[in-house]
Amino acid sequence: MSPRTSARWRRAERGRALADLVSSPVVVAPTDSCESVDVGFRSTWTGSSVLVAPREPEGPHGMVARKDFLTTMTGRYGFGRSLWARRPVADVARWDVPWVDVGASLTEAAERLATGDGYQDMVVTGPGGVPVGILDPTTLMEALAAELAHEASHDHLTGVTSRARFVDGLRDLCEAAREDGGAVVLAFLDLDRLKEVNDTLGHSFGDALLHSVASRLAASARPGDVVGRLGGDEFALARLLTVQTPQDTWRVRALDLGEALRSAIAAHDPDLPVPAHSRVSVGLAIGAGPLVDSDRLLREADLAMYGAKKAGGDRVRLAGADLTAAVEGPDDVPGAAPGSTTCPDADAAGTGAALAALAGLDLDALEVHYQPIAGAQDGTVREVEALLRRRGPDGALEGPVAPLDRASRAGLSLDLDLWVLARACRDLAAWRVDLGDAAPAVVDVNLSPAALDEAELAPRVLAVLDATGTPHDSVRLELSEAATDAQIARAVPALRVLRDAGVPIALDDLGGAMSGLRQVTRLPVDVVKIDRAVVAGMLDDPLDALLVEVVHRMAVDRGLTVVAEGVESDAQLDALRAAGIPLVQGFLVARPMSTDALRAYLGGPARLPA
Repeated sequence: MSPRTSARWRRAERGRALADLVSSPVVVAPTDSCESVDVGFRSTWTGSSVLVAPREPEGPHGMVARKDFLTTMTGRYGFGRSLWARRPVADVARWDVPWVDVGASLTEAAERLATGDGYQDMVVTGPGGVPVGILDPTTLMEALAAELAHEASHDHLTGVTSRARFVDGLRDLCEAAREDGGAVVLAFLDLDRLKEVNDTLGHSFGDALLHSVASRLAASARPGDVVGRLGGDEFALARLLTVQTPQDTWRVRALDLGEALRSAIAAHDPDLPVPAHSRVSVGLAIGAGPLVDSDRLLREADLAMYGAKKAGGDRVRLAGADLTAAVEGPDDVPGAAPGSTTCPDADAAGTGAALAALAGLDLDALEVHYQPIAGAQDGTVREVEALLRRRGPDGALEGPVAPLDRASRAGLSLDLDLWVLARACRDLAAWRVDLGDAAPAVVDVNLSPAALDEAELAPRVLAVLDATGTPHDSVRLELSEAATDAQIARAVPALRVLRDAGVPIALDDLGGAMSGLRQVTRLPVDVVKIDRAVVAGMLDDPLDALLVEVVHRMAVDRGLTVVAEGVESDAQLDALRAAGIPLVQGFLVARPMSTDALRAYLGGPARLPA
């Protein structure tokens, strides 16, 4: 059996087969009297129908439905039995009975039922057309509804929970932690070799690898854990740590979980050939007590996973801003220490005094890296996205979670965003001097959800642009879909001011939640960016493929530009090109890089495959 056949077989095993739904048939002779059948229905047979043997060799079976037959035997005035008792049952049987093969799917059986004459029992046949049972339409529809509900909440390929249902389960665990004072650990896993397996062995083996990983994750789960496939080669497991667990062991237990999952995926699966195996990068995040939040856990675990992958893969990395906040307390935000140092860009942004209050961040350790955004057709870099990074004490580059969290807790999210903006403006000016027309036309800068609450958002952004001499149309502000509807509503006036001043606006992570599609019609935006999870799933999930098509069609209708994020494979690029998406961003184009590395990159050839 090929890996693809094996995967399909396992998927079929999760649904109910027709053989599980039928009742064993009672077969009577066509010459049996109606009286004998009447007695059988009333005293012995429990099924909704009985079959009538063929009237001639090789002929069809007939069927007598219990309800219709008893109505006939009663008769309109109660004399039915006296009229029909001695007549052969063949006279009241239906001989145009719908039938379906026992190997058919529930959907195929329902389609056969819909094309028949009325809502009636069906004959289920086995080899040689021999009847093996009778299928009641109500039983069929109930089973089909259960199967469709399962498919809606589970990944169609691996059988584990779908992304949407996983997020719901994670939120339930977070709510339980908030109520009971416990903690939630989230493990975010990304396969290190799925693309290589697909490219060298074929997608059938890639599918088998994904199914194997899902099975091993499910086997590693405990009661109450939530396991899901988030899209592409990304999986996740969430676990609730109860209050009986001392807080100082939560990190240890999280790392133990991450290592157990890494080891489980690294173990040999005898059902897979050796070249089809893959190691995994694991990112961990912990949320504790009243501060635990599912969206933050997902962001932190995702960033930690990328840290593990960047370090070479087959590693476990732990983030823990939520746990640190819970243990240290919400007031653990240091004030400006005497003699504290601010970054030079802070003064350019007009935020030096405010950022001095974040001296605990070690602002000298903050860096801005840039990820190129290229034309899907020719690979030319048109734009870059500015991404905040932190250089750790050991020299390792870390994600933005810690500085963003500390700024948010101090009420200085906008100040940190403006610091990034000022740095990006300075770097953009330097690229234009060094590279001329090869420099990117636009740099994207993210706005934190909390920054949208600031009354001075528009004038402070414009002040930074004017202070650095940056043309307003050279910087595009990205709105995170993590922002709430209330934050978006409050920010609309400021966004309109910025847009009227020539500053373009982008909506990030579109498609990660359906609310983003509604926001496109309400917000003054110029660009929409398709969420990386949708891009990762568009080759396997028809819904994600449809989302890409819908976003593109909506953008064309409204005169917007579309950027697809998280593009990591040639197949994804080909699909996006076919869909008409003009701009792409992701590891297939380039990973985020420092200012100097980007300067060298921009001076080189286009990197996308033809």
